[in-house]
Amino acid sequence: MRQYSLWPSAFQTKGPAVFPAAALTVCLGLVLLFTLVSGCSAPFDEQGVVARINGEPVLLSEVEAVHDLKYLAGMTHQVDSLHRLQEEYGTVLTEILVQRLVAGYLVDQGLAVTDEDVAAAEMVVRADYPEGAFEQMLIEEYIHLDRWREQLRAGLNQEKLVQKVLRPSISIDYLEVDAYYREHIADFYLQPRVRFLLIQGQERDLVKKVLDLSATEPDPDVLGKRFDRVDVHAYALREDNIPGDWQALLSGLEPREATNILSRNPEGYQVLVLLERTEGRIVDPAQAYPLVERILLESKLRDAFDAWLAEALQSASIQVNHQLLARE
Repeated sequence: MRQYSLWPSAFQTKGPAVFPAAALTVCLGLVLLFTLVSGCSAPFDEQGVVARINGEPVLLSEVEAVHDLKYLAGMTHQVDSLHRLQEEYGTVLTEILVQRLVAGYLVDQGLAVTDEDVAAAEMVVRADYPEGAFEQMLIEEYIHLDRWREQLRAGLNQEKLVQKVLRPSISIDYLEVDAYYREHIADFYLQPRVRFLLIQGQERDLVKKVLDLSATEPDPDVLGKRFDRVDVHAYALREDNIPGDWQALLSGLEPREATNILSRNPEGYQVLVLLERTEGRIVDPAQAYPLVERILLESKLRDAFDAWLAEALQSASIQVNHQLLARE
C-alpha cells in the first residue's frame, strides 16, 4: 500500500531548509525573550485571541488547527500530558509568529507570494495523489483545506525568504571548504562495504539452479523471476553491519564465489554469493566538495536567518497572552 505524506515536497526549500525545524528552538527563545524583556505580555479581553503581532491577532482556533496539522497524524491513542501539549502549542504559536514576520517582510520588499504561486504549488502536491485521494486524506486527518493552504503559503514564504533574501548574501570559497575537509577528515572515511546475493528457497535443487544462473545473470530481479519458489535478494552493506554468521561465511570468498548451500529452517535452503568487496577509503577532496559546500551553506543560512529574525523582532510589536507565559 502506498503511503502519502501530509507534508509534501512543495513545503521544502530548493536549498537547505532553514526553518522552522532547524531554527525553531532559536526562534522560540528569541520570541519569548523579546516578549518578556520588553514587557509585551498582556491580558486579552477578546475571546479566542492568544497573541498579537504588529496589531494583527493570532486566534486560538488558528493555533489549534496548525497543531492538528503538525501533530495529529503522529499521535497515538495515549493521552498526551498537559506539559507536552503546552510545549507543542507554544512551538506552534512561535511558528505562526515567525510566519507572520516573514510574510510581512516579503510584502514590504515586494516579494509577496501570490495566489497564483499557491495554486501552482497545490497542483504539484495534488499530483502525488490518485484522483480523490487528496481530499480523502484531508477528511481522514480532520484538516480544513483553507488551513492547509495557509500553511502551504507559509512554506512558500519561507522558501522565498531563503532563496531571494538569505542565500544571495552568502558566499563560500574553496579555502573554507578545504579547511572544513581537513578539520573533519574522519567524517569522510568510507567503511569497507560488501555486495552479495542471498538465494533461498524450500527446495534445494531449485536453489542450486538459481545459484548456477547467477554466474551469468547479475540482475537479482531477473533471477528471482525465473523460479517462483526461490527468493533472491541483493545487499550492499557496511562490513561491520553484516550479521555475524553471514560475515564469517563471506570472509573467505573471492568475488563471484558462493558459500555451500546451507539448511536454514524455516527458510529452507540458503546460499550467499559474494559480488564485490570494497575497501575502506577516505573520500577525496573533489568528491567531498559538494557535501562540504552544502554543510557550510546550511550553517551560514541558519546564522543568516537568526540575524534576520533578531533584526525583525527589534521593530516588531508582539503581545502574548500572559497566561501562556506562566511558569510553575
